Amino acid sequence: MIAVVVQARMSSTRLPGKTLMEIAGEPMLGHVLRRARRIPHVEQVIVATTQNPADTPILQFARENQLPIYVGSEQDVLDRYYQAAKHFGVSVVVRVTPDCPLLDPEIAGRVLGKFLGANGGLDYVSNIQPPTYPDGLDTEVFSFDALERAWRGATASSDREHVTTYIRNNPGEFRLENVRDERDLAALRWTVDESCDLEFVRAVYSRLGKGGQSFGLSDVLQLLGQEPRLAEMNKGIMRNKGYYRSLASESPLPQRPGNLDRSRVLMAKAKLLIPSCSQTFSKGPTQFVQGVAPTFLVRGQGSHVWDADENEYIDYPMALGPVILGHGYPAVNEAVKRQLEEGISFSLPHPLEVEVAELLVEAIPCAEMVRFGKNGSDATGGAVRVARAFTGREMIACCGYHGWQDWYIGTTTRNKGVPQAVRDLTVPFEYNNLESLERVFIAHPGRVAAVVMEPVGVVEPRDGFLEKVQEVCLRAGALLVFDEVVTGFRLAVGGAQELYGVVPDLACFGKAMANGFPLSAVVGRREVMEFFDEVFFSFTFGGEALSLAAAKATLLEMRSRPVIQHLWQIGSALKDGYNALAREVGVDRYTECIGLPPRTAVVFRDENRQESLLYKSLFQQECLKRGILFSGGQNICYSHNQADVALTLRVYRAAMAILAEAIERGDAERRLEGKPVEPVFRRA
Repeated sequence: MIAVVVQARMSSTRLPGKTLMEIAGEPMLGHVLRRARRIPHVEQVIVATTQNPADTPILQFARENQLPIYVGSEQDVLDRYYQAAKHFGVSVVVRVTPDCPLLDPEIAGRVLGKFLGANGGLDYVSNIQPPTYPDGLDTEVFSFDALERAWRGATASSDREHVTTYIRNNPGEFRLENVRDERDLAALRWTVDESCDLEFVRAVYSRLGKGGQSFGLSDVLQLLGQEPRLAEMNKGIMRNKGYYRSLASESPLPQRPGNLDRSRVLMAKAKLLIPSCSQTFSKGPTQFVQGVAPTFLVRGQGSHVWDADENEYIDYPMALGPVILGHGYPAVNEAVKRQLEEGISFSLPHPLEVEVAELLVEAIPCAEMVRFGKNGSDATGGAVRVARAFTGREMIACCGYHGWQDWYIGTTTRNKGVPQAVRDLTVPFEYNNLESLERVFIAHPGRVAAVVMEPVGVVEPRDGFLEKVQEVCLRAGALLVFDEVVTGFRLAVGGAQELYGVVPDLACFGKAMANGFPLSAVVGRREVMEFFDEVFFSFTFGGEALSLAAAKATLLEMRSRPVIQHLWQIGSALKDGYNALAREVGVDRYTECIGLPPRTAVVFRDENRQESLLYKSLFQQECLKRGILFSGGQNICYSHNQADVALTLRVYRAAMAILAEAIERGDAERRLEGKPVEPVFRRA
């Protein structure tokens, strides 16, 4: 039998009694049940409530409406669900919750249809992994067999309370599928957890539900288009807050067994052979608590990596951002293998240079022509040289991080070896501070060739900042150069310029363009790019074919699959979960996850609200001990999934508990098992 099982109780922590609250003259539960009956192929709708006397009104309502009822555990909702399905002989379970009175039977039917169409080939189908429909249109379908396996296997209190999290978080054990909408509507909130949610739903029913008429997703979207203020009534409430609260109440995850013997041997050799023990400062030993952290990674698959001692980690640095699809991503690897058979570097350009350039011009708003390099520093350095040639000026205004070359690094505390004359030609300005940029132009009238800036970091532009920077450049005859080495192919395929609608003269791309293979590009408007005919920007490996093959495969995957949508959704779940747990554990004054969801940063502050590398180090140490490769930044890739997020949040909760105790006792330094991490750029 195919049945909808609706879990229902009166003791909601945020809105007690909401299940039977009135909407358009009928209890909310009545609306949910009526809509559930209209889901195609559903044969029965069952109410599963609890033994708590407070839930007696639900029993009475179900009996009055001649509904099948099961009464079970209040706290162990998974057991209540399992026993209800077993009692009524349900073979296929459709799960909806009583706080979703805008449930759309057609959308739920798509989820059920996908499950049934698989002819037993799936254990679980939902539209929430990740969500693309409004919160409140959630539907899950699973077999009784999958439910029984979850009932037997789930031990964590959050998995017992939330019924399906054990299934969703064990993709190796269960066969899972998801139903997506081609749009991303996940930010819309149509569920009822707060009083403002109830008022929103009542407003929708007052306009669309007159005379008992039915309405669905498209009708509500049309209404919101006509009355956008309705969506403001409950905007900004975190999704899945109850789940995060459950995670916070669990016992912290213990450390896992493991050793770092080979890592220590390799590090000892590296100290003799390699200055700083690494080719990249941000990957070196000063960025990790030594003695606890792995020092060398030897392989990766998807969102996971393994160190030299075969310890496994969920990877969030993702090689500092280049791995956008996942380690060992099949489509990219196959493209590289095919090209490897044909050759790597040639004495003349390879057709891939044209093919990848075409893809970039199609994807990036400012791109009319393209030149390739290998690192982001190649691209930013080339953009600066071309800007100087095009304008006949020498001064550069910069904002953000732009690589290792002299023109930029001379402005930092890592400026040894950069001549003073070169250092004097670049002047930094502050993000979201237009006056600081205008002061550069006032101090150097007619001399500024370009403004080179990261269009967004972990702080978003405010009050039209990017547009105003562009206006300043236009007035002064300077070029606007966006350094999109980090933001490109991550916030949107066309980068931050696509996201914010501000088109620069030139832009620099790299990192994620080839899913880990070394490739960068300068792109821009034709009349500026043609100056590359005159300036010297030339590399033996600029047209190396393996990286170009990887880039072509990566860009085609991003064009044909919902990669960007996935990065935002998974990143949002991780960011929201981190901040919710920090509040629940009581460390939100000391740590916060900030930034846009595809690329966030976790910051740590001391009692005086100053950056605390000590607290960051302790948190990192406890994450590493539990299998999370944490360095402060969180770069989401297409291979990160809900199971990764669930495990990560459990680890974060454990690390937060230790951090909270250390702050309370004032012994964070004593708890460290190695030296604290150090800043890459030393304080002046």
